Amino acid sequence: MKNKSILILLSMIFIVVMKNQSFAKNIFGGKETVVIQTSAICGECKSRIESALLELKGVSNAKLNLKDKKVTVTYDSTKVSVAEIKTAISKAGYDADDVKADATAYQNLPACCKKGGHD
Repeated sequence: MKNKSILILLSMIFIVVMKNQSFAKNIFGGKETVVIQTSAICGECKSRIESALLELKGVSNAKLNLKDKKVTVTYDSTKVSVAEIKTAISKAGYDADDVKADATAYQNLPACCKKGGHD
């Protein structure tokens, strides 16, 4: 009988935790994935963007597909936001969805990484 009561109590706690997702994120971590359109052109762009993202606390993985120019980022939403991820891409010199590349960072990119650099 005691084991049954403990099982019911644990089940109720689990249901409450799962219903309150923000609480669950704080306990279990808020691992999420986002896909962001970039203005990347070449392998050097790929390296720059992935490196910039992996420097962010909370980003565990960043992979840029050069064919579609989309970067897939796995991150802990309790440590870093999508806005911060897009800002990091911008500060590396590239567009990130609706966030335009930081002008100074863009000017400092090698010619091959600038728009039209491979034309």
